[in-house]
Amino acid sequence: MPDQPNKDDDFEIVDPSEVQFAKRGRKSVVNPELTAKLKTLKPGQALTVKSMTLDTKSADYKTAKAKVSAQLRTACRAAGIEAFDIKWTLNGTPTVCR
Repeated sequence: MPDQPNKDDDFEIVDPSEVQFAKRGRKSVVNPELTAKLKTLKPGQALTVKSMTLDTKSADYKTAKAKVSAQLRTACRAAGIEAFDIKWTLNGTPTVCR
């Protein structure tokens, strides 16, 4: 039976500048047309994104909705919009409201 490591050897306090970290996730690719359109959105306006409409009766609707919402959040941040809501119409069309 191999020797069990000493519990004290399991942890080590280090200087973060001495450690190389892996990048997290993949690089987001934002639709430049969507970003440009979002930049023109003024407070009190809403932008529907018809090309991202989802089938509300689909088995994976909730998962797809989360993915589309994440894409829209990334696009809003790329457009410099910090205060926004993402709402969904009854037919499954996402809408960005300022």
